[in-house]
Amino acid sequence: MENKYQKVKDSLREAILAGEYAIDEKLPTESELMARFSVSRYTIRRAVGDLETEHYIYRIQGGGMFVQDWRKDWSTDNNSKIIGVIATHVADYIFPQIIYGIDQVISDGGYSLLLGNTHNNHQRERKNLINMLNSNVAGLIIEPTQSALDNPNMDLYQEIKDDGIPVLFINASYPNLDFQAITTNDQDAEQRMIEYLFEMGHESILGIFQV
Repeated sequence: MENKYQKVKDSLREAILAGEYAIDEKLPTESELMARFSVSRYTIRRAVGDLETEHYIYRIQGGGMFVQDWRKDWSTDNNSKIIGVIATHVADYIFPQIIYGIDQVISDGGYSLLLGNTHNNHQRERKNLINMLNSNVAGLIIEPTQSALDNPNMDLYQEIKDDGIPVLFINASYPNLDFQAITTNDQDAEQRMIEYLFEMGHESILGIFQV
């Protein structure tokens, strides 16, 4: 006899495969699924946990559960000439100059640029990562989103790592990922700047920093 956990899992998977829920569409909440199937929260979490492992769904911290693009083969194409660039912002601060410089370098190497923008939001980061994987990029240059917080997209980063797609982080990095990273030493730069101002005779120094 099929147990409750398996029944929930099979029912949700069949609904996804049948197209009842579109790719990236939000699924019912745990409480709604508990009421629908008359089961405990543990049973729901076990079922959706399996579906997440099998790439049928993904979760956004504080945002709910969504349908994963289960149809796609996300393995990298060795002949791809596309480099994906994901930035938190593309129209502010120093980002236009950074992106312009990246485009110049990769163009000289015969590659083209695919640009994504997260607005420093984890859900937008996920959509950008999925778009890059679907485009079979040859490599990724990523500015991490809210890097000091727990990231709900670690499953996609693990997929990227397993597929052997080269990744370079810029401006920050995720502490639990061992991809290469280029960051600035803000603390050392601030100390050197303040020491210089003291040497110039300044005594009162006001700092204004981007949040």
